[in-house]
Amino acid sequence: MPSPYSLGIHSQAFISANLERSTRFMVDDLGLRLVKRTVHPHDERIAVAHFGFADGGTDQIVTYYEWNPIFYEFPADGFVDQETTKASLDDPQAGSPHGRWGAGTNHHLALHTDSREQLLNWKRHLSDRGFHVTGPYFRNYFSAIYFNDPDGAIFEIATTEPGFGHDEAVLGSDYMKPPEEAVDRKERDIAAEVASEPHADISAEMALRGFHHNTSVSSDIEAVTDFFVNRVGVDLIKMTDYLDAADATHYYYSATQEPRPGHVLTYFGFPGYPAGRLGVGLSHHIALTARDEEALAEWRKALAGAEIEVGEIEDERYFSSVSFRDPDGHLYRIATPPYFTIDEAAGELGQKLCLPSELESRRGEIEESLRLRPAPTPRRTAAA
Repeated sequence: MPSPYSLGIHSQAFISANLERSTRFMVDDLGLRLVKRTVHPHDERIAVAHFGFADGGTDQIVTYYEWNPIFYEFPADGFVDQETTKASLDDPQAGSPHGRWGAGTNHHLALHTDSREQLLNWKRHLSDRGFHVTGPYFRNYFSAIYFNDPDGAIFEIATTEPGFGHDEAVLGSDYMKPPEEAVDRKERDIAAEVASEPHADISAEMALRGFHHNTSVSSDIEAVTDFFVNRVGVDLIKMTDYLDAADATHYYYSATQEPRPGHVLTYFGFPGYPAGRLGVGLSHHIALTARDEEALAEWRKALAGAEIEVGEIEDERYFSSVSFRDPDGHLYRIATPPYFTIDEAAGELGQKLCLPSELESRRGEIEESLRLRPAPTPRRTAAA
């Protein structure tokens, strides 16, 4: 049974090379709403944008952190605490900033639309805007299309039906082999399937409903299952094949008592797969939702009691959070529900750069730095 403290999936954060470009993608291409422009709580040199869904709610958010230097690697551990974050900015390492997915990284974020008809409308909408879109593929529990954000992160849009319960009465009780129609794909026919009419505007019927699921990569799916089910507190609801690679598995976990789109974590299991590298074009972390501050503290205590290395409760201004890692090293957080109206009215969210009060005296300097985006200058030691 899922943890009694859990309300499901809170957010997913990505790493962007250009936050303005990522904002156009989220708002203009996908129809999400910019709900907050701010800076990272660990260091004001990191620009942050939060996006909510079209219904105006902020129960689930997509976040982007900007990492723009083209000749410095992204910090291998990510932005996990203030000390290491500042150290990574003060002494960056030379190399490519781009990530590479593998064990210990997220693979993609799936967003939710109601029907296959709307899925085909989304394919036409995105294709007409210049995106390379694959699918729609039948995945047994939903149909889906796939595309990349401007930095290369993989996004999916998936349908509600047929759902997770159509092939077994007790979810997660048996290993379910996928049906032939999901395996034997007619790629040319799939590629040609698209809405006949253009959809330049995102209609109310097309509007994305929130998350559908989040998918990560593991080198040991049994260790991940034990970790999440027996220690974190989620349900295993589906065991099946990964449809796009031989000898790989796809496991689904629900973060709420009633499995439904929006609150499902999934993992591709690649036995012994090499580790990925965190960077631009990948997800920084996934966050689960705790009911409130008290539930967050109780959940943290339960994780520590299950011998999970978990961080201290951190004030991120718009919510509180704690961090931990899965067995492959992927970063997770548990956070309280977002509260973005502490510094902007509900109807004015996202219209200004919001800074904590202690940084207001430096607003001009910070705004200029975020606009010009100067690369950090690495510290140098004296030659021996």
